[in-house]
Amino acid sequence: MSKFLYLTANKPSRKASRAFTAWLQDNDPDCSFVEINVDRRSQPPQNGGRYQGWVEGPPAWGDEIHTQHRQAVFAAARSMLAD
Repeated sequence: MSKFLYLTANKPSRKASRAFTAWLQDNDPDCSFVEINVDRRSQPPQNGGRYQGWVEGPPAWGDEIHTQHRQAVFAAARSMLAD
């Protein structure tokens, strides 16, 4: 699997994550979206930790001929997951 990585200061909302996952399923069902909290903290109440996410795709997704496709996924992630 190829991985496309992004880091954010704040966790995307559940609604945004679900919307991006649905978009990804509709546009590239061979890919999946994963996110984790890198610096898990319970205080302050609003988590200021780093969140990491990635889109996993088939091995061929990393080839140069799929560059435009990866850029489209990146643009969708950036617009849907950034608050």
